Amino acid sequence: MVALNDEINGARDVTKTSTENVATFKSPELGLLGYFANGEPYFYKETTRCHTKHTEFDVSGLTELPRVDIIYTHVNDDRHLIDAAVHQGAKGIVYAGSGMGSIHKDAEPGLIDAQKAGVVIVRSSRVGNGMVVASSAEWTAEHFLNGDTLNPQKARILLQLALTKTQDLDEIQRMFDTY
Repeated sequence: MVALNDEINGARDVTKTSTENVATFKSPELGLLGYFANGEPYFYKETTRCHTKHTEFDVSGLTELPRVDIIYTHVNDDRHLIDAAVHQGAKGIVYAGSGMGSIHKDAEPGLIDAQKAGVVIVRSSRVGNGMVVASSAEWTAEHFLNGDTLNPQKARILLQLALTKTQDLDEIQRMFDTY
């Protein structure tokens, strides 16, 4: 939870919207949980997603999380950054695609090869709002996972946590659907 400037935002949905404005934290798509008035919190909704102590994750005994790299798509994208991430030991890649997590045709072979090498691939979006769900039969067949409404940075954290528990792709997708 982020409570600043008399606004209460849920951690899953909040994002920083300005580099210097002190009223920077907003939940543009799903909205505020509530407000502060006269020093008292007023809640109008609650998150339906599991969080904090209600999750299956326990990092108390960990000193580091698995390496997960974020790769942002762009015009003339290719597989070079994907190959570099695999070469450097990434256990997961969050691919921040355009639109609904679209994968550039020249980057896709690199993601397929990374997946075959045991690297977990999660599709996210570089767009500020919206969902990334199963949208292409070929990406579903390759078992690329979907990041739901999580931005690439938050998808990276969830994938790191998931990889401390399992490598099973169905189980990791369940985690993305749950949290």
